[in-house]
Amino acid sequence: MLFDRSGPGWNYEELVVLGDRELGLRAIIAIDNTRRGPAFGGIRRVAYASEEAALADALALASAMSFKTALAGLGAGGAKTVIMHREGLDLEAVYGRLGDAIARLGGRYVCGPDLGTGERELGWVRARTDHVNPAGNDAGESTARGVLAGLRAMWTFLDLEPRGSSVAVQGCGAVGLALIETLLEMGVRVTAADTSARAVRAAKDAGAQIIAPSRILQAPCDVLVPCAVGGTITEDVVPRLNCKAICGSANNQLRAVETALVLAERGIVHAPDIVVSAGAVIEGVLTVLEGAATGSDAVRGAIGRIEPTLLEILEDAARLKQPPSVVAVAKAQERLSR
Repeated sequence: MLFDRSGPGWNYEELVVLGDRELGLRAIIAIDNTRRGPAFGGIRRVAYASEEAALADALALASAMSFKTALAGLGAGGAKTVIMHREGLDLEAVYGRLGDAIARLGGRYVCGPDLGTGERELGWVRARTDHVNPAGNDAGESTARGVLAGLRAMWTFLDLEPRGSSVAVQGCGAVGLALIETLLEMGVRVTAADTSARAVRAAKDAGAQIIAPSRILQAPCDVLVPCAVGGTITEDVVPRLNCKAICGSANNQLRAVETALVLAERGIVHAPDIVVSAGAVIEGVLTVLEGAATGSDAVRGAIGRIEPTLLEILEDAARLKQPPSVVAVAKAQERLSR
């Protein structure tokens, strides 16, 4: 595969491309930055349209992980692995081979869960390397805690009381469902959607109002909460949004940088996902590098600090008349350059 290195996003430290014709394995490990410490990032398994699309996703996600760790004040960098999924893959063999590659990196990269990769798949990686998110960690719960901290900052910024406010949650998986249950307990009115019938049933049983996935982005609400795949907020979508703000866990929610400007023009406040979705990596870094216990006060406290971090970014963005994502990236880049 030939890569065009002339465009933006190519300032990565290391790129490992794995291929095995017999297994049908095509995977990419992108290490973006280790200046502050070992790089952390999940393993995403998706049916990409092309190797170029897989590479672009790996680089964008790895860069976002570097920003997340920097803004969270962690002694770690960012990375991401993507596996090009296809039907018939011997997943145990594929993840085992990937574990061998991660082991060869000697601790420069610590992997964890992501789309298509859960505890079963990470177990196959752990059979080959120790550089994996600990089995006791709950990435979904930690990420949901981070989103809740972000929502608290957003409610403060919008001068809203949580009780009686409304949210529309896109995606009712591990993160979305945990968040839905907590929000309902707080008296928040929740509308939700998912393409999975099982996820929809769970959200409905929790008490959420269910609507079709095609309608969730246009649902009237105070805050839209994207907790599914990234890239759902596009310039075409923005005019149809019926929310005051966006604050969710999905990575790279905005399809393009220009979308942030369009949101700002409409007066919709966007909480950068590089701040809000950091709960899992905070838990991972603290348990791996500092020996903190899963769910400990240290982990919960660090995740809770997402609230003041986001509020500061939102206030700075309003003062500077810039999109919050621009302000967040600038702060992250400044920390990475130290």
